[in-house]
Amino acid sequence: MGLSGQVKSIAAVSAEEVWARCMEVIQHNMGNNPAPIRTFLGAAQPISLKDGVLTLRVPSQFFYEYIEQHFSTLIVKTLRRLLGPKARLEYHVMTASEAAPMRLPSQELPPPTVLPGLRGVQPFPSHLNPKYTFENFIEGECNRLARSAGISVAQRPGQTAFNPLFIYGEVGQGKTHLAHAIGNYARLLHPEKVILYLTSEGFTQEYVEAVRNKKVGDFLQKLHSVDILIIDDVQFLVGRESTQDMFFHIFNQLHQSGRQIVITADAPPQELRGLEERVTSRFAWGLSAPLYPPDYETRLAILRFKLQQEGVEIPEEVLRYIAENVHSHVRDLEGVVIQLLAETSIRRREISMTLAQEVVSRFKPLRTRAVTVEQILRAVSNYFRIHPEELRGKSRKKEVAYARHLAVFLARRYTRHALKALGEYFGGRDHSTILHSCQWVQEQINLSNRELMQHVQDLERVLFRSA
Repeated sequence: MGLSGQVKSIAAVSAEEVWARCMEVIQHNMGNNPAPIRTFLGAAQPISLKDGVLTLRVPSQFFYEYIEQHFSTLIVKTLRRLLGPKARLEYHVMTASEAAPMRLPSQELPPPTVLPGLRGVQPFPSHLNPKYTFENFIEGECNRLARSAGISVAQRPGQTAFNPLFIYGEVGQGKTHLAHAIGNYARLLHPEKVILYLTSEGFTQEYVEAVRNKKVGDFLQKLHSVDILIIDDVQFLVGRESTQDMFFHIFNQLHQSGRQIVITADAPPQELRGLEERVTSRFAWGLSAPLYPPDYETRLAILRFKLQQEGVEIPEEVLRYIAENVHSHVRDLEGVVIQLLAETSIRRREISMTLAQEVVSRFKPLRTRAVTVEQILRAVSNYFRIHPEELRGKSRKKEVAYARHLAVFLARRYTRHALKALGEYFGGRDHSTILHSCQWVQEQINLSNRELMQHVQDLERVLFRSA
């Protein structure tokens, strides 16, 4: 007996029943890879079945394209076995005017609806940076899934399959920007919700302070009151067993209460070495969305957007040259724009192909070549004219502490030494001090501290030319 024989009559079959059977067949055929099924097909809803045509409602054009490319053949085969040879599949792509779990990611974001007189109830600082929004997060193939999912959770926090939303990617691909954008958009859409953004370092510091002051109860009460918790760079919880334990229990409490959790890291959950398995296993409950290095079209769009923001026009051939030759990460593109602006505003140079070639050459370090902590110390020492022993020592002079922060940041980024080992290199410091230096420099980069970014780029050029 065929599948159609399992159904009393085609007329009596509902769209939900047919779709449930399709899902069974797909799960049977793709049982070893359930994540795409849960993420994409789980967001599709059967809304009608008429004359052998099953119509699915999907959150966005991106979801339609993914389902059509990866699942449609199997779905249509199943439909025709159930309903006959003329059965077809159609889609209803939701628009901004509907109560959609996700909008078309390429369209303008819908304006927030805030009732008159309704004010936010944020009882403590959210730590969100208002300059990071979806409007200035340029979409491309490299980030479309993460950006679309981010919009979805901001619109319907805790009500989608993307909980937690785990965003991962290499340094400079936009994780922090996207994390803040989610929080900022959610704050506009849901002023009644409590939102908290913390770096993993910030989370650790608040917890340690609570333990020191015997106020762990207050700390838990604060975190349990959050509707949307955003933890940035979760990989820096490595080696902090007590903090991981606290994070684990807070995560469980919020997740069980239907609160939204957003996490960023430099690697997917299964590659986060040093985090407890019970913690990383929770990250797989929702959606893991990657951020890849931007492709040529996205790099071009980012450059145009950045230059438009600054009110600067440059020849098209120069723009394309930069997009073709700077392809490591978004931050380097931003660095090129900053350098061009500096050359034109400070040195009064006209933007030309010659200038573009000169600036781009500064952003092409041979990052695949290894450097040592000693080389980093020597480079920072020479650059700031501070003796290496001062960098290793206890001096708290502002200029020495600043240079030490940069040296630690570069050592963490470009060597494979564990935190404890880096602490030994830098005068026997605790691993938490090493993490603090890294976090401080990263925060300054995220805040577009141009002077600091210039120092980092100069030091990178010295390191990779001499490596």
